Amino acid sequence: MTFLVDTVRVDPAHADEYLNLVDGVGVPIMRDAGASLVSCCSTSQELGEDVEVLVVWSVGDHVRWNEIRKNLVLDPRWHRYGREAARLRSGGTRRFHHAAPFSPVA
Repeated sequence: MTFLVDTVRVDPAHADEYLNLVDGVGVPIMRDAGASLVSCCSTSQELGEDVEVLVVWSVGDHVRWNEIRKNLVLDPRWHRYGREAARLRSGGTRRFHHAAPFSPVA
């Protein structure tokens, strides 16, 4: 099992807007492209620092990810979503993780 893990930094003033964007726009687009949402969580908005949003997608494997990525590139909603998300975030990373053999999701 391969997971695409997005870790995004967002100003606390934009955290709810970003989470709503992921839920209302990002999740349907990713689902339609072939990925499954595993989880979405964030740090507190009340700490006086950027909020970190962690979004985990199940993508099967790297071959399947390439199919999903092709589907995303061909979907005009993805490009609009990317522009809107970029406006709200201040940084972040995207990494692929693989479940450990003892993980319940392996």
